[in-house]
Amino acid sequence: MLKRLLILLAGLFPLTLFAQISTIGFNHLALSVSDIEASTVFYRDILDLEPIEVPDELKAIRSWFRFGGGQDLHLLAGRTEPVADNSRNSSHFSLTIPDADEVEAFLIEKGMDYHRQQRFDGAWQIYISDPDGYVIELNEPPILWDYLLNGKDLNGWDTYLGPQFPPGSEDRAGVEPIGLNKDPKQVFAMVQEDGKPALRISGEHFGGISTVKEFENYHLQLQFKWGKQKWHPRQDAKRDSGVLYHAVGQHGVDWGFWMRSQEFQVQEGDCGDYWGLDGATMDIPARRQGEKDWIYDPEGTVMAFAADTQAGRHCIKSPDAEAPTGEWNTLDLYCFGGTAVHVVNGKVTMVLYHSRHPEDGKMLPLTKGKIQIQSEGAEVFYRNIRIRTIDEIPAKALAGK
Repeated sequence: MLKRLLILLAGLFPLTLFAQISTIGFNHLALSVSDIEASTVFYRDILDLEPIEVPDELKAIRSWFRFGGGQDLHLLAGRTEPVADNSRNSSHFSLTIPDADEVEAFLIEKGMDYHRQQRFDGAWQIYISDPDGYVIELNEPPILWDYLLNGKDLNGWDTYLGPQFPPGSEDRAGVEPIGLNKDPKQVFAMVQEDGKPALRISGEHFGGISTVKEFENYHLQLQFKWGKQKWHPRQDAKRDSGVLYHAVGQHGVDWGFWMRSQEFQVQEGDCGDYWGLDGATMDIPARRQGEKDWIYDPEGTVMAFAADTQAGRHCIKSPDAEAPTGEWNTLDLYCFGGTAVHVVNGKVTMVLYHSRHPEDGKMLPLTKGKIQIQSEGAEVFYRNIRIRTIDEIPAKALAGK
């Protein structure tokens, strides 16, 4: 019996030791195609793949290409039916591209159909199909972000609450500010919202939460949605907040609550507007809307927007791209040098130029500073606040696309 057991165990061990196939790399992808010549032209001239020499006896039925990194594509003649499922959410293969904008321009020039979308990390993807209907996903390299919220607490941020409004009054004369990093009612707090960490700003007291660090030449991206609560003295007003950038100097210099800065407005129906705080100034192409207002128009007259200029310190965005109240919105802010671009849900709402501010009687460039988010009488949630350094603003954003 023991001898029989040993023989049985001896037979099992080899199966255990070699139960898995060990691979050391990806060799090639083979696709069956209906027209070898048309497919060869596509992969050579559209995708710019490097052809590999095929033996003479196979040239009529084979075409080989090199992806790079020792990985090849083999086209095999013989397909008699179209690809059954050419949905981008089904079987496909993916290639890395350096720049989605350049690829899109090329596809438009060639008159080719494509689908473009943004991946969760901000990189762009383009989907195309080859002559047989095989779906090919073209990916920009992953974007490396620095996340400004750690999901647990407000480490890396300062809070400031100014002099608050007395009940039933808007007169703050003689009211002392609550101050820096004093938040007895937790106006600013990390919570779980829709199953994910988010910064809740209650809006009960007016003020702001600002990064400890300063930033310049960056792409900032975040999401926000409105809550339900509204507070005195804005119970009957639009829900209001704001993303302040290039924030410098002392807290509370603007209206007792905020730093000198440029504002990417976050307000119901007005998301993407511009406001200049405490003398901060931008040049914006705009046209008249009504008797007093100015609205962004890339073909309009370039006006200086500040409290002491003809245009004033407020410019209305165009177009309106905000989601309905209660839904999440994605904001992108591009800043490079003195130029900024406001983007709401993928739509450019404004391009701004020559950021500057008054200092010792002179107007000096304002191109770096903290990021401050306003508490202004309404409950609002912010999440996925992230930033990355850039060496230019994407041409598509500057063109308003």
